[in-house]
Amino acid sequence: MYKIKDLYDLNHTLANNYLNKFTYPWEALKEIKDFIIELGNTLDSDYEQVEEYVWVHKTAKVFASAHLV
Repeated sequence: MYKIKDLYDLNHTLANNYLNKFTYPWEALKEIKDFIIELGNTLDSDYEQVEEYVWVHKTAKVFASAHLV
C-alpha cells in the first residue's frame, strides 16, 4: 500500500500538518471537509471566496465552464 509520504512531498502544501496525522491517503477523507473550511478561513487576500467553502487564488485561471462547488 502506498503511504502519503510515498506519494506527496508535504513540504509544498498548506495541508502538511493535516496530512501528517495520517498514514494512508484515504484516512484523510473523513475529516477533509472540516480541514478545508478551517484552512479557507485563514487564507489571505491573495485568495477570493467564489462560493461557500470554495477559495481560488487571484492568479488562477478558471474556465467559465468550470463548476466550483
